Amino acid sequence: MSNVSQANFLLIDGVLRPDAIAHLYQRGEPLEIEPLYIGTRWKELHDLGPILVKLPSSSPLVSEWQQNQLVQSDSCPLFSRASLSTVADHLRHFICPPDLNGNAGLLRFADPLVTHYWLTSYGPEQLCQVLAPIETLWVKTPIHTWQSTGDAPITQFSRPHSTDVRDKNFALLGENQISVLELAYRWQFKERLYAWLNTRDPQTFSLLNSDQTERWLEHVLDSGSAWGLVSERGLVTWAETCVDWGRDFATRPDSPYQDWLSQAPENGSLAPELRIEALDDYRQLALEAKDTANG
Repeated sequence: MSNVSQANFLLIDGVLRPDAIAHLYQRGEPLEIEPLYIGTRWKELHDLGPILVKLPSSSPLVSEWQQNQLVQSDSCPLFSRASLSTVADHLRHFICPPDLNGNAGLLRFADPLVTHYWLTSYGPEQLCQVLAPIETLWVKTPIHTWQSTGDAPITQFSRPHSTDVRDKNFALLGENQISVLELAYRWQFKERLYAWLNTRDPQTFSLLNSDQTERWLEHVLDSGSAWGLVSERGLVTWAETCVDWGRDFATRPDSPYQDWLSQAPENGSLAPELRIEALDDYRQLALEAKDTANG
């Protein structure tokens, strides 16, 4: 099935749409609503978890999804011939799935970004196991803010064939899944970093096209990680410093970073996270002094 208008379920991320359940009931439609955290140890947070909605044929929710990119950013339509309870019980296996390292954590599989990365990590046979009662699922294809050129394309995931036998480890997250979920996190972080740097200075990316912006962000994150930074705060500070002093500030001989080290050589032996924090204090003072001089 390739026509999204045939979808008869909607999967909503309660974190991205925290008022979803109330608004669904306010619509006055005969919707069947199943918060997937109900019946689990996260039941008290059921409004912030994944929410599965069975749609009557008369519901305009799918057409609204097709026409509204904001709605596409927090929900996915799907088609299944199974009952609401069957689809819901299947999806609950992915709420906190184990991984091959013996760990387990909440999987935001109702977040369209996570959904897209997660499902692309499976081969045909695995996808049959993961989708199981779901025949087709549609999701907004992740397109970065700086790459947006109109309506975002839609990716369709279809179950290659039905299967009556379910592998006992069908919900296990393997290496491929762990890798792509890390990519999903990096995608989200780049979006937040881009937004912050533009808020800080709207001219930051004004001379760069979309490809150059992507390369700049990738280089900054890679170089910051190579320097030893692991926290978001450290990487954001690194990016701010790259904007102010250039991407090569840590290696350029005439960089203010080298002046800072020459003034206090002991800073060079600080752990990366502490060093970037101390450097940030120095940079802020330098910026304030510059502003005062120009004022």
